[in-house]
Amino acid sequence: MKPDHFLELIASAVLMLVILSLGWIVVVAYQPGWLRLPSLTGEIVVILGLLTATLLLVSVVALRQTRA
Repeated sequence: MKPDHFLELIASAVLMLVILSLGWIVVVAYQPGWLRLPSLTGEIVVILGLLTATLLLVSVVALRQTRA
């Protein structure tokens, strides 16, 4: 397996997690007491970390493809 392919698989998995987290945000907006993390700060940190990881991974994959 090429390193670029492995990186693309990781990026696609993280993108799927972002889609699931957006669905979770919508569900929690309509059902506030359902599927919440223990603290609001923890929820914010998890979502921001996931979005940051996605941005970095997609940027690295795009940069590597343009350099090839």
